[in-house]
Amino acid sequence: MPLAFLGLIWHDVPEQLVIGVLVGIFMAAFAAVYRMFIVGPWFRWPTVSDHFLQGFFYLFINGPVEELFFRGLVLAAVTQWTGWIGWGWLVSTAGYTLYHRLGKWNWRSVGGVGLAGLVFSLVYLVQPSPRSLLAVIIVHGFTTAGFLSWGDEVMYRRWKWKHKQSN
Repeated sequence: MPLAFLGLIWHDVPEQLVIGVLVGIFMAAFAAVYRMFIVGPWFRWPTVSDHFLQGFFYLFINGPVEELFFRGLVLAAVTQWTGWIGWGWLVSTAGYTLYHRLGKWNWRSVGGVGLAGLVFSLVYLVQPSPRSLLAVIIVHGFTTAGFLSWGDEVMYRRWKWKHKQSN
């Protein structure tokens, strides 16, 4: 099978970058707000080096690996096997969502992962064929950073501001 079957294709790179960054910024903000108001107030204040290390990991390791597997391999294989992209979308999104429960994430967090997975799939599926994973990987990296890194920073800043107001 060609690599394009898995979404590993370089086409419309400038467009992929713009879509990835714009949707990624929105999703990072959504993830931080979801983390703050739905998941709970627990956080660890990240250092600047934490942000750089985690951002690198989410954009260049975590996002590509998860997207290659779930949106690339699983979605494509199930679609080919069943003949309907809807089954590929459903199985890949459900698998991606429930996979995070294996890490003992609470159900509120897993719910956020499911919402993010819907967006990741949408960004991938609305593209003309052959589809590229580049924009999806960027959105995934931004979203994960917003949830696990930048979200903690936002919660810390909010806590600090509230604490200062009460004194």
